[in-house]
Amino acid sequence: MDDINQMRRLVNQEKREECRASNDMYIHENQANHEQSQLETCLRYKEECLNGLKTAKDSGLSIVQIRECQLLVQYIDSVVETRQYKADISQENYEEAKAVWQEKQDSLENVKQALKKLEAEYGEQIIDDIKPVHDRTYRVYD
Repeated sequence: MDDINQMRRLVNQEKREECRASNDMYIHENQANHEQSQLETCLRYKEECLNGLKTAKDSGLSIVQIRECQLLVQYIDSVVETRQYKADISQENYEEAKAVWQEKQDSLENVKQALKKLEAEYGEQIIDDIKPVHDRTYRVYD
């Protein structure tokens, strides 16, 4: 019976670890989505600036204003590079957290199966132990 209690404690511990891993994965997923969204916003803004720069001469901007636009595009390039790096790191962290969660979930399922098997074995043993007592107690005598 101690084996079952020990296995139940192990199942509870595995559940807590799986829950922590799930929460960690959720946090990393949100962070990765946020970083990807920030990157996409920067890329759209860069595209708008490049399109504006293409039509800058036709719209009557001076050389100084065009140069300022070019500097802005260079700055946006550096921001895009930084955002890309952060998005890549966040995605890697999410993938790692997902792998840890999957491992914890598999481990939990294995421990649950072992507990069910152990409970079934002990259940049959308990029934077998009780049955002779039951038969002796309720024997019908002539």
